[in-house]
Amino acid sequence: MLEDLPSPGEDVEEGPSIEESYGNDPFTFEDLKEHWGQFAELKKKEGKDSEYAVLKQEIELVEEVKILLKLTNAVKLNILDRFRPDLMTYLKSRLNNGQVELITQLIEEESSRVPYTNKEKFEYLAEKKPILHDLKNRLGLDPDF
Repeated sequence: MLEDLPSPGEDVEEGPSIEESYGNDPFTFEDLKEHWGQFAELKKKEGKDSEYAVLKQEIELVEEVKILLKLTNAVKLNILDRFRPDLMTYLKSRLNNGQVELITQLIEEESSRVPYTNKEKFEYLAEKKPILHDLKNRLGLDPDF
């Protein structure tokens, strides 16, 4: 086994790099979405629903070869890291472009408070329809009952 290793100073022939094994064809966002969707469907058929859910997140094409994937939490980022090499190989081969990069961005979801009590429900509706405050006062109603 040690015989296979080159001795110091010996020239080592390297095969083509990964980047060179793909072309450098330009592609459009529509091309990207098509192949991204195909990969997502492959994951769905394999029964990998968590990976499919990650692939259904919003993507953007920036700087012609960079794909921006917006994720809503770190768990999805961990799931992506499990299959990122497969995704990149798939996209590079389908788009015939070895310069494709995947960039992730964590975004915060707007959390909305769910009203539970009668008073909270009334205030929630009154925000949408301020006339409810006027009606409540005119009729002498109490939202807690």
